Amino acid sequence: MNLSSSVTCSQKQQIKTLVVDNEFAKAQISLFGGHALSFIPKKDDRDRLWLSENAIFDGKTPIRGGIPVCWPWFSNDHGQGEVNLPSHGFLRTQDWAVSSCEDVPLGTLIILTPIDTNVIGFDYMVDVELSIFVGESLVISLTTTNRDNQEIKINCAFHSYFAVSNIQHVELNGIGGKYQDKLQSWAELDTPIPYKFDQETDRIHFCQPKNVEIIDLHTSTKIESAGHDSLVVWNPWSATSLKMKDMSEEGFKTMLCVETASTQWTRIQPNQSHTLKQIIS
Repeated sequence: MNLSSSVTCSQKQQIKTLVVDNEFAKAQISLFGGHALSFIPKKDDRDRLWLSENAIFDGKTPIRGGIPVCWPWFSNDHGQGEVNLPSHGFLRTQDWAVSSCEDVPLGTLIILTPIDTNVIGFDYMVDVELSIFVGESLVISLTTTNRDNQEIKINCAFHSYFAVSNIQHVELNGIGGKYQDKLQSWAELDTPIPYKFDQETDRIHFCQPKNVEIIDLHTSTKIESAGHDSLVVWNPWSATSLKMKDMSEEGFKTMLCVETASTQWTRIQPNQSHTLKQIIS
């Protein structure tokens, strides 16, 4: 593969990664899953992303932490009944290829493409491209182009894990309106104000705010979204964490997922495209 001067190849157990080190930031990207593992702006040397200390890097198991790519469905909502299909789709457990990699004036731009997008459960012809820009902000975009002769519909998400000092010190700003609560039989409830955390949380917010901010004591992480119809907020808390082999007992205390998502089926006409985008700073 042809890499720019700011990018080198590395190995994390059984997984090949790209290590970005430019004037503005450092980042690490797994080619398994097209998965950003870390993003550290040099202005403060603080990693915006959380990666489980028990994450598995065997090239088969989805990676716990960073930014998993969910596509072409979210969770187990694939619209195909009780068939056994992988949760969050199949791109997060595929190898991705580097289509291009270049240093540009304000950072490094990497384009990745999955090895295959036509598998059991999604029998359509599409192009998928993941664009990752590493600069003062991390800009990640997932573009799906319909190459079939019929309409297709997809759900997708950036299942982003953000690093926090302690989840009980965190406040989430910028989300309002109603949400559905998975832990309360999908009851529709009002978004809490202030939005703080003291228990397991698994919510789909049917709002499309452009900007959301994680306030964490004396720091904050800003999240900008586009191409989404919802935001998902998740923290497993202690009891659920104990059931996860790739999550440490205390891991839930230092992470919060705020996921830019399409959960209501985005329809794409032939030769048209949809782009899901998240900007982290």
